[in-house]
Amino acid sequence: MPVTWVVPELNADFSQDFEDIIIQYMYDNWQETNPAKGAVLKPDYETQPDRISFKPGFPDFFRPYECAIVQTRTTPLEKIGGKWMFVTGLDVMVRMKRIEKDGIAYDIQLENMEKEVQRIVENYIPNSIVGIKDLIYDDNVSTEKVYGARDTWAKSDWRTVVHIKVFYEKEDVS
Repeated sequence: MPVTWVVPELNADFSQDFEDIIIQYMYDNWQETNPAKGAVLKPDYETQPDRISFKPGFPDFFRPYECAIVQTRTTPLEKIGGKWMFVTGLDVMVRMKRIEKDGIAYDIQLENMEKEVQRIVENYIPNSIVGIKDLIYDDNVSTEKVYGARDTWAKSDWRTVVHIKVFYEKEDVS
């Protein structure tokens, strides 16, 4: 007999991938204005070239500012009665391309984006997203800059990965 798992708050399983759910949550709660979000998740490059693009999956490197999310590992934590507590890891990748790569001024946008992702995760209220009990930082490594051995101050592409975890519950209703 097949097992049917449902999220108790939804009385069904999640209808979207966590990447889609969390990127929409990030977009909806984004308050940073340097860079600011566009009118939609992926703003038009012609009309809003300086706005941050939000997307599930990996960055596409076509815009100067991006916030992308990929799902990593799902682990069952414990079983309590007929319910399992799960945790799924997500990598939130923020990147920026310096427009003037040889500029002397320090570009603060990457740090602003990194701090904004952290603020959104830190201020998550349990069950703000129906079925998601909590968002927390990964306890092994929460935030890391993506640098290579040959990177210089004048390089044009800068990236940070913020590792977070999504906690949720499922129960067997079969």
